[in-house]
Amino acid sequence: MRSENVWGRWYKPQVRIFIHIVFWLLVTALYYLSLKRIGGDYVLYIVLKDLLVTGSLFYSINWIISKWVSKGKIAPLILFILFAYIWWISWTYCVWVLIEDFVPPSDERVSKYMHFWIDGGYFGLFALQKHPIFILDFLLLVSVPLAPKMVKVIVEDKNKMAVLERDKLELERDNLAMEVAFLKSQISPHFLFNTLNTIYQMSETNNPKTSESIVRLSHMIRYLLYQTNDDKVLISREVEFLQDYLTLAKLRFGPGTKVYLNFENTDEPYKIVPLILIPFVENAIKHGPERSRHDSWIKMSLKLDENILRFNISNGVNRISKRPGFGGIGIQNVKRRLDLRYGVDYSLQVKEEEDSYSVCLEIKL
Repeated sequence: MRSENVWGRWYKPQVRIFIHIVFWLLVTALYYLSLKRIGGDYVLYIVLKDLLVTGSLFYSINWIISKWVSKGKIAPLILFILFAYIWWISWTYCVWVLIEDFVPPSDERVSKYMHFWIDGGYFGLFALQKHPIFILDFLLLVSVPLAPKMVKVIVEDKNKMAVLERDKLELERDNLAMEVAFLKSQISPHFLFNTLNTIYQMSETNNPKTSESIVRLSHMIRYLLYQTNDDKVLISREVEFLQDYLTLAKLRFGPGTKVYLNFENTDEPYKIVPLILIPFVENAIKHGPERSRHDSWIKMSLKLDENILRFNISNGVNRISKRPGFGGIGIQNVKRRLDLRYGVDYSLQVKEEEDSYSVCLEIKL
């Protein structure tokens, strides 16, 4: 995972130290100016107390709050603010108790404020009538300096989670691309093996259309080499590939195998993932005429209806004949590719009957 600084490259350790020094000087000035009126000659004690309280809270936020923010927990944050409030009034009480003997009664302003804190003892601090004043002082003296720190910690933590999520998505995308490339690499060798086997059988019988088959195969290899590396290809090019493949299949199985093709609106400028349809054609041949040529047939239609591709292919099945061996790409691999590339934007229905096998695929392009 790449670590990233949400504040930019300029926020280096030296800059960070300088900013902290300036920040605490400003906070000290704020405390002094705010407390001078009620602290009198003892204002430095009160300022040091507030710096101690605020500093301890300030530098504990990093490792306390960040864990809660990353887990989306709000209640601990509220508890932290409550703890900060009690922490502040406790230290304030202790400081006034320590300097009580040094504050003369003649200093009415300081003495009155001091007794407001210490009268009633420590537990007297929690009297409801005192909290309106306590809360106002707390908001000014503690919350104001802590607010930038809390915002910084929350922003940094959210940024870390965003980076983690982005890296996760990038990893998933890379894995998806690798898996699609692997599945596609499985298709091409399998197809070439079947086609070369067809041409070999034709050459064994001196079929006059062997040369035509070789030309068609060269077109198909060119398509495999130079166009299937693209993310998507025009549907018209995929249709040409399917037509070449089925032409070779018809030559191999002869006129006894009936092949019905129907293509509509395939010249529309829509694109499709390459080689996503050929496994269905291979499957129809494998379980149809390749299994038995007795009353074998294949029906295939492809139609574009606006941005919806509708692909249907079916074949006859002779259950008496020997079942073909395992191998090839398989429907499960095709489903995996469809899941990876189209997600919820496709539907696939496979129907197997006693004497036929059919596939209906719809893709939102």
